Amino acid sequence: MVEHVPLYPLAPIVFAVAVILFVLLMARHLRVFARAQPASVKDEPERLRSLFVYAIAQVRMFRDPDAGLLHAAIFWGFVILTVGTLDRVSFGLVHTVLAGVVDGWVWRLLVLGQNVFVLAVLGAIGWALFRRVVLRAPRRMTLSRDGLVILLLIGAVVTTEWLAEALRIARFGDPDAGWAIASAPVAALAGALLPGGLLELGFGTLFWANVLLVSTFLVYLPRSKHLHIVTAFFNAALRKLRPRGELPVMDLEAADARFGLKTIEDLDWKDLLDGFTCTECGRCQEACPAWATGKPLNPKTMIMGLREMSVEAEHGMPLIPWIAPRGNGANGANGAAQPVGAGAPDVPSRAAPETALSVAPAGLAQPIVDTAIPYDAVWDCVTCGACVEACPVMIEHVDKIVGLRRR
Repeated sequence: MVEHVPLYPLAPIVFAVAVILFVLLMARHLRVFARAQPASVKDEPERLRSLFVYAIAQVRMFRDPDAGLLHAAIFWGFVILTVGTLDRVSFGLVHTVLAGVVDGWVWRLLVLGQNVFVLAVLGAIGWALFRRVVLRAPRRMTLSRDGLVILLLIGAVVTTEWLAEALRIARFGDPDAGWAIASAPVAALAGALLPGGLLELGFGTLFWANVLLVSTFLVYLPRSKHLHIVTAFFNAALRKLRPRGELPVMDLEAADARFGLKTIEDLDWKDLLDGFTCTECGRCQEACPAWATGKPLNPKTMIMGLREMSVEAEHGMPLIPWIAPRGNGANGANGAAQPVGAGAPDVPSRAAPETALSVAPAGLAQPIVDTAIPYDAVWDCVTCGACVEACPVMIEHVDKIVGLRRR
C-alpha cells in the first residue's frame, strides 16, 4: 500500500512531530501541577474498578441514554479507527503483526469492527451536531466553538479514513475486502465510475488528508475541553474514595499550615486534574438545587473557571519545573509573586529557598473567589453532593467550595 502513496516516508515524520508537540503542550499543563499541593491518593483495589466502571464502561453517561449512546459511539469508534491511522504511519506494522495472529482472523475482525464503527461514528456526529446547532439541546451544555471544532475534526478524520480505504480497495484490491462492509460498496461504485489513475490520485490525497487531520487533532487536543479523552481515565481511577462529605483534615499546628483555599497554588494536583477533565456537559449544573432556585452558584462554571485559571498560570512558568525561564520579570526583580486582590490575610509560612519551583508567577496569586466563582456563590452551596453524584467523570465540586469557605 505505502508504495502507492506520494512522499509516504514523510507521513511517519509528520505524525511523530505531532506527538512531540502533544507531549510538550501536556508538559505545559504539568508545570502548574508541579506547583500544586500533594493529594492524599492511596493505592486501593477499588481504583481499578472505578477505572473500568466510570471511564471505560462510562456508566454515568447512560443516565441520559441518548447522550450515552452518542458518546460511546463517537469515543470508542474513534479509538478503534485510530488503529488504522497507526498502521498507516508505521509502514503497515499493525497489519503485519495482526495478520499473523490466528491465521489473519484478528485483522479481519478488526477491519469489520472499523467498518461498523465508521457508520456509527458518522451517524452519531451528525445527530450530535443537529442537537447542538439546531435543537440547541440539552440546554445544560456549553455550546462552544471548541465543541463544534472537535466534532468536525473527528468527522473529517473518520470520513477521510473511510474513503481512502474504499479507493485503495477499488484501485489495488484487497483479499479481506469482504470484511470491509462500509468501504467495499463505495469501492465498487468508485471502481465502476473512475479510471485507475484518478483512483490512485484520490487514494493518495485522502491518505495524506487523514494523516494531517489526525496530527492536527493531536496538537489541538491539549488546549481543548476534549482533553478529557486523556484525563478522564486518571480522574476516575484516582477519584475520592472516602465517604461523601468527609473533608480534608487541616494540620493547625504546622508552621506552614494553609487554611482552606485562596489561589490555584492552594489546590492539590487532583483538584487541577478535575478542572482539565471537565466535559462542560452541565449535569452538575442541572442537579444543583442552588442553581435551580436562581442563585448564582453554578458548579460547572466554577470548575471551568479553575481550568482557565490553571492555563493562565502557565504563563511565565518553566517547561521543566526546576529550570527558571529566562527574562521572567513579570513578578518583580526577583520573580516573587505579589498578592493580588482582597481576602483573608495570608498565613505565615516557613521561608523556602528561592528556586525556580518557589518563584510564583502572578497567575498563581490570583484569588479563586470572584475569578472562578462569585463570592456570594461560595455561600449558596448546600453541600448536598448532587453535583458530584451527577458528574460522569468523577469531579469533586463540594470539597473545593468548602475549602474556599475555610479560607
